[in-house]
Amino acid sequence: MKFLEAIVDFLERNIKTLFYYPGEQVLPLCEEVENSKINNILAGDERGAGFMAEGYARITNYIGVAISSTPGAGNLVTPALNAYKDNSSILLITGRNYKKYRGENYFQEIDMNFLNIYKGYFDPKYEDFVKAFYECLYSRRPIHINISLDCYDKEVEVRDYIKYKYNYNFNIDIESRKPLLLIGQGIYGLMPYKDIIKINKILKSVQIPISTTFPARGVISENSDNCIGLVGRRGDIKSLLEADKIINIGSSLSYNTYVESVRNELLKKTININFYPNDIKEVKELFNNISLDNLWFEKELYFTPKGDYSKKIYTLISSLPDDAIIVNDAGKHTVFTCLLKKCYLPKSLIASHSFGCMGFSLPTAIGVKLACLDYGIDREVVSINGDGSFIMNLQELKVISENNLKILIVIFENHKLGRFKTINNPNFVKIAESFNIDAYKTENYEEIEDVVKGYLRGNKPLLLSIKTEDEDLPTPNR
Repeated sequence: MKFLEAIVDFLERNIKTLFYYPGEQVLPLCEEVENSKINNILAGDERGAGFMAEGYARITNYIGVAISSTPGAGNLVTPALNAYKDNSSILLITGRNYKKYRGENYFQEIDMNFLNIYKGYFDPKYEDFVKAFYECLYSRRPIHINISLDCYDKEVEVRDYIKYKYNYNFNIDIESRKPLLLIGQGIYGLMPYKDIIKINKILKSVQIPISTTFPARGVISENSDNCIGLVGRRGDIKSLLEADKIINIGSSLSYNTYVESVRNELLKKTININFYPNDIKEVKELFNNISLDNLWFEKELYFTPKGDYSKKIYTLISSLPDDAIIVNDAGKHTVFTCLLKKCYLPKSLIASHSFGCMGFSLPTAIGVKLACLDYGIDREVVSINGDGSFIMNLQELKVISENNLKILIVIFENHKLGRFKTINNPNFVKIAESFNIDAYKTENYEEIEDVVKGYLRGNKPLLLSIKTEDEDLPTPNR
């Protein structure tokens, strides 16, 4: 079997959808994929393809794949950086000219090391390609595979890859008067979505306070009696300070979780549990071995909307189903959504948590929606954007339109790039309509609710532009 046939056969057996933008150096690969059973989604831009792959990986807890030519690989850098910071498994496959042109001033010939944000494989053998796939999955990092045109016609021997299984010692002996569990997204391990949503039932029976990082919000319903909710920069700090032991399961303990002013104090009393479960049975076993019993905390009051911007976001959130998946871009809307949204299920809020990347929401929401369709995840997908961030990747409206993806695309128009710059906006309604997507603009609270209700009854995408007055953000914990 030729290398090209072998790698597409492997992908066909291991993924359902991938995202790509064709070019000369990846033309053989793109044509082979187009003739396979893989659902191949043509993005409007390589950056969009990268973010779509990340959205797909985020909701499934599996792997997202994006393909690009040599010049298009530059557009994959931002998604790769974002995936690195947020621990997302995205496999980036790029092409390159024939090897004889290496080091020559040949058209589109360039060193491709720039995309090795975490690790890169160059002109891999078949077994290296398979290894890279699983390394991407297990490491929760972006992996780059660069393939020269010479490689595709090479004869290869196809061998099965033995998947790695983590083994644990579940004997956990901790003494504490005021224990606190801190849950990060690492608790998802290698589990599929259908297992991840079962963690909530296990955690609700644990008789000690449970807090979460931003990416893990909803792993336990924030209505549960033992759930503190989000802690850190935009969450609770009091409980972290009052606990005498913090048991960390799955958090990287970034500065968003342990803020600088109290970081050293919190690190001294943190016990890290090395846990990366293969299945839900291992999660049950872990918590059966935690025998602490003391619900000592008091729940803090949630943020109350005060200005026009936060009140309109609250109106939007209140109009959506409780289990909706909200994909945020970077901006004030992200903070207000974080403060106002209660999470009852995992993956309820997806954002560029550690990189704060603009242009993230729209293409990522596309990846999330396609994964929901592939895996039977029956939840509404909502993309919330600022006016500045939406402009960065609006070409991906093409993908939504061509695939009739039911996504609610919301733009909050305050004509500002945060505190940095005042901007002028195009007519977003006309832009959406030019892609054959229904659109509506309002500044009225009641209309927001009515438009969202109408959208939920239908089966088509909708763009909703909401004019809003600017509003200062509450001061974060530092």
